[in-house]
Amino acid sequence: MRMNRWKVVMLLILAFTLLIAGCSAMPNNQVKSTQKTEVATNTTEKASSEKMTGSPVNVKMATLSQGSSWYVYGATMANLFRKHLPDGSMVDVLPYSGGIGNVKLVAEKQAELALTFSVNNKWAYEGKVAYDKTFNNISALAGGFDQYYVGIIWRNEFAEKYGLKTIKDLKEKKVPVRLMTVNVGSQGEFAARQVFEANGLSYDEIKANGGSVTHTSFEVIQSAFQDGQADMFIQVMTKGHPSFTEIALTTPVTFVSLDDDVIEKLKSYGNEAATLPAGVYKGQDQPVKTVGFPTTVIVANDFPEELAYQMTKVLAESKAELEAGHKALSVFKPEDAWKPEKLGIPLHPGAEKYYKEKGWMK
Repeated sequence: MRMNRWKVVMLLILAFTLLIAGCSAMPNNQVKSTQKTEVATNTTEKASSEKMTGSPVNVKMATLSQGSSWYVYGATMANLFRKHLPDGSMVDVLPYSGGIGNVKLVAEKQAELALTFSVNNKWAYEGKVAYDKTFNNISALAGGFDQYYVGIIWRNEFAEKYGLKTIKDLKEKKVPVRLMTVNVGSQGEFAARQVFEANGLSYDEIKANGGSVTHTSFEVIQSAFQDGQADMFIQVMTKGHPSFTEIALTTPVTFVSLDDDVIEKLKSYGNEAATLPAGVYKGQDQPVKTVGFPTTVIVANDFPEELAYQMTKVLAESKAELEAGHKALSVFKPEDAWKPEKLGIPLHPGAEKYYKEKGWMK
């Protein structure tokens, strides 16, 4: 009988202990669950508040071929736009057609947005250089996303043979230079022509002096330098351009600076003076004075004003995300993205509204 009483007492003690443990644990679990719910709710509310309202929009953004820097830029920007555009919106990244062609795609309504260079915009707006008519139905959202340079190299052996210091020496000494560029009509080939023109030279004069001008692919140009079949190469580039990097690694070359008067002439085409810092490429121990231009985002003049405002806002307020997408975008300064020298054409009214609201533009 006594044993049964003890059993009852022990069972009661055990039940009481479990009850206390359960009661003490339950509030903590409920608090944790509530905290998680609050965090999730706050995050959702924040994301929703950044979302544009209204009907879904479908836009196409012209860039360049897959694998190019511009295609990566476009994909990065498209992802940012999708997060903020109304639900159901689509942003397609077109893998074509580059700075010169992209202007026409927007002007002719084959794309709503495009990546271009400021210099292309200026040429198109004025109907010169690469364009045989004016395209003044385009406007800009933002510019200054990166820094492109006109890169000029020649083989050290070639320069030493003829005692070359500047490009003007090619004309004065009638040097039979074997020049290589990319295909005719491309941004880099236009740059090559303009560099020679500003130095008083032409392709015909180079050929008359016994030289040659070859327009081909990057792969062929790299091989030609390695095999000693090329003397000089001109092309637009960013820091770390793969072809310039490969050539500099395999062939002793010099990155050639432009004379001050030549830079001034090239600025008349819409270029900006630009200096490539020392140490970007192997053997490039000194800064290189040249010209360059930044990447821009353009739309047609009749692009909806509120949409232009919101897209400009997304670009200007997403610097960290842009840089994470491509390191070349690290130089982007939203507070300067409206400046005329970064654009080459007028701002879209929607973009202008944003920059004025921020106090960056008066």
